[in-house]
Amino acid sequence: MIPYVQELLKTRPDRIVWASDWPHAFVKGTMPNTTDLLDMLLDWVPDESARRRILVDNPAALYGFA
Repeated sequence: MIPYVQELLKTRPDRIVWASDWPHAFVKGTMPNTTDLLDMLLDWVPDESARRRILVDNPAALYGFA
């Protein structure tokens, strides 16, 4: 995932938002731990300012709160 995410960050950092399919309605079996999935973001996007953009600034712009 890291090379894919790095390319996205390089290409369109202003268009990335974090999302999940919680409550994982279509998963058959053990549900993934959503916190573990979010923790992966620290590995995928080590830069704090880029994470803020993904988690705060981009969603605010997308939903008209910016």
